[in-house]
Amino acid sequence: MTVSTIILAAGKGTRMKSPTPKILHKIGGKYLISFGVDLAKAIKSKETIVVVGDENEQATKEALSGKKVKFCIQRSQLGTGDAVKIALKGFNIKSKYTLILYGDTPFIKNNTIKKMIIKAETGFEFIFLGFQAKKKNSYGKFKIGPKGTLMDIIEKNEPGYNFANNLSNSGILLARSSIIADLIQKIKNNNSKGEYYLTDIVKLAAKYGHSSTYVQCKEDECIGVNSQSELSIAEKKFQDDFREKLMASGVSMQSPETCFFSFDTTIKSGCVIEPYVIFDVGVKIQSSTVIKSYSYIQGAHIGQFCQIGPFARLRPSTRLSNEVKVGNFVEVKNSILSPKTKANHLSYIGDAKLGKNTNVGAGTIFCNYDGKNKHFTDVGDNVFIGSNASLIAPLKIGDGSIVAAGSAINRDVPSESLAISRPLQQNKIGIGGKIMLKLQKVADKFKR
Repeated sequence: MTVSTIILAAGKGTRMKSPTPKILHKIGGKYLISFGVDLAKAIKSKETIVVVGDENEQATKEALSGKKVKFCIQRSQLGTGDAVKIALKGFNIKSKYTLILYGDTPFIKNNTIKKMIIKAETGFEFIFLGFQAKKKNSYGKFKIGPKGTLMDIIEKNEPGYNFANNLSNSGILLARSSIIADLIQKIKNNNSKGEYYLTDIVKLAAKYGHSSTYVQCKEDECIGVNSQSELSIAEKKFQDDFREKLMASGVSMQSPETCFFSFDTTIKSGCVIEPYVIFDVGVKIQSSTVIKSYSYIQGAHIGQFCQIGPFARLRPSTRLSNEVKVGNFVEVKNSILSPKTKANHLSYIGDAKLGKNTNVGAGTIFCNYDGKNKHFTDVGDNVFIGSNASLIAPLKIGDGSIVAAGSAINRDVPSESLAISRPLQQNKIGIGGKIMLKLQKVADKFKR
């Protein structure tokens, strides 16, 4: 059994009212179109063709760069039947079945497609995916015949729509490749929109002695995204499902509805996620780590028994080993923090490597950018960096060293050294009192 896949993604998406093509909006940090591409990969599709329009061709190709897909262009929006006809010409491999997906329907499951394939293997040539809608919608309706056969799919505003079965058509179709390639040529556009409806293939199949049926799934699996409102509904479903999966795996969340995750977020059991935490793409967290409230984590890998936040920001290419602490209002970017190292508050660590058991005092800044280039700071093991220090890269601080509070360090510090770089303090006896008295007189003058 072999399957090739067509993903229809040429729609203009005008209801999104956005300069971004509809299929390049994201759910859980993942492009809408990527859901269909990944599903095709999961079912081991022999070939995957994405049908795009002139307006979204280049952007879609860039978004799917590196994916094993082919593209074809539907230059005129003449309907789903026309799009499939164009795509079928692009296949090089003659698979037994052709699967037709949509670029704006992200939640179709692998198991659902497998059910459709099982139906096809019993002898049906066309298998559509339907769902029971809770509310009225504009989807096509199934006209069901004896023994679960599908006699017709009636589109909205077409005759008989109000009398059809209440199962709605998702648009997803699995078809015998040789037969759809023949019948797709026979679809006409004699309807109210003047479009070539893919659903007309059901009646054509019956006319030429081929059988059609359907598989039913839950309505929320067939959620389509055509507007910003529908995008938010899809995002909510994604987040709800992801939270449930994490909690079922042993991740604790006190207020799960306030936490947001990306499609590739990995969090091991025993972790605790406090309220109001956001996980952008590329985050991996090992077991028994605590992420405190109002933290934002992106592209970071975090070890076991770490404590992050509250109000921490971890940026891409951050790597935290076991038992690391990154506290409130600390930002870390492109840096490695070794075991038991801590930066508990009010610091920026960028383009650096910190050895084990090192302490970064409050207000410390890793000065990694000279206005043109980024530079690296290498801090050894068991180093103590005092509060309000500025470490001016490129810089190396040896093991067991101390950087005095308030220092601006721009030269390497040997191991077990004390580095001090600040102006000599001078105490002018009595001057402070005179200044305060003068300031008080000025203030009193303005009060009159």
